[in-house]
Amino acid sequence: MLFISVSLTGCTFLFDEAHGYRGPVEITIKTEDGSIPQFPFLIDTGYAEPGGHGGSGHERGYDYLKLAYAGKVVTLPRERLDLLQPNAYAMVHFVVRHPNYHIQTLSVGLGPIDADDPHKLTITVKPFEDMMQVIAERAEVHKVNRMQFQPDSREYKSADYNYRRVRYVLGRAIHSQIDKTRDVYLPELPLTL
Repeated sequence: MLFISVSLTGCTFLFDEAHGYRGPVEITIKTEDGSIPQFPFLIDTGYAEPGGHGGSGHERGYDYLKLAYAGKVVTLPRERLDLLQPNAYAMVHFVVRHPNYHIQTLSVGLGPIDADDPHKLTITVKPFEDMMQVIAERAEVHKVNRMQFQPDSREYKSADYNYRRVRYVLGRAIHSQIDKTRDVYLPELPLTL
């Protein structure tokens, strides 16, 4: 007679209460210049299951829109995510928007966590004016380079192309900031502000 004994002492994940759950997530927004704007930031979150063969996947959860003031903690709830592998890390994307600040994107892998032990994140945002200044300075460098060459030379055409490209990037950044403020940020502000 053969007697086989199996011990499950090492398999604590089978009974883990955090199995499949992510969050809560505590987010603090910090401004790079140290200022505290009057109006709140908008935090947009989402988790997407990766697709095969480099596909972008599709939304699976953790989809929240929250308003948060700089320096104040905002808490996103704990949620059970529909993961292919329940105890794997879930890549959650955070997008922070504000009319006066550059759109900041952060992707964080969140592992399973108990309800009493939140993930803590600090997201630092850069003033939009500073970002525009950096791009404008790049354009000025290409403009100066362009003036050092003969107008029909290859070097002139290359510097002119780089100057026009950087100016285009600056215009697109301004256009995108206006569009995102109008279409995404403003509709989420409460009427009482």
